[in-house]
Amino acid sequence: MDLNSYYQDIARRLFPHAEIIIDRFHIIAMMTRAFNQYRAQAMKQFPKTSRQYRLLKFSWQLYLKSATNLSYEHEYYDRHLRQKVTSGERVDLGLAINDRLRADYQFLQNVMQNLKQRNLDQLTESLYPGTELSPQMTAVLHTLRHNLMYVLNASRFDYSNGTIEGINRMIKQIQRTAFGFRNYNHLVYRIHFRQMAQKKNQAA
Repeated sequence: MDLNSYYQDIARRLFPHAEIIIDRFHIIAMMTRAFNQYRAQAMKQFPKTSRQYRLLKFSWQLYLKSATNLSYEHEYYDRHLRQKVTSGERVDLGLAINDRLRADYQFLQNVMQNLKQRNLDQLTESLYPGTELSPQMTAVLHTLRHNLMYVLNASRFDYSNGTIEGINRMIKQIQRTAFGFRNYNHLVYRIHFRQMAQKKNQAA
């Protein structure tokens, strides 16, 4: 489940012996949302024409990628910075602007990595960072600590809502693109077609 406390109350009442697992998808989504909120707040402190603003405004997807997937070898031309950089250098330039943003990034990366590696001890340790985080990320940190046992279950067990969340997002995107469907069957057909296309692309 996600971190809605009402769901936990219902689960404890109806299934007293069940293990509650906070889904990894929701943990990462909550943390990336907090990171983006503070990034936008830090960005707005600079003029729109400044280099600092461009560093934080554009290529924001790189900040949310796993650090292990960033490269320090393959350069590309960043038209916003008007220079060649690697993806790792691009992230480092942005994080150098704000110490709290760098602390938030390191905290996010530590939790992501330990969840992926199923390292319970390191995951617990990462929830007690020695650096000062932004108010947005601090609120997330307190929530994760309050639900520590259930957060650790996300690393202990294989269960995940990621696939279902992806399907739900796909359906919502179809509805927004079409501005609704007169015929419910047409919506169902479109969902099936999209799923078939995704499977075909994955097979290719």
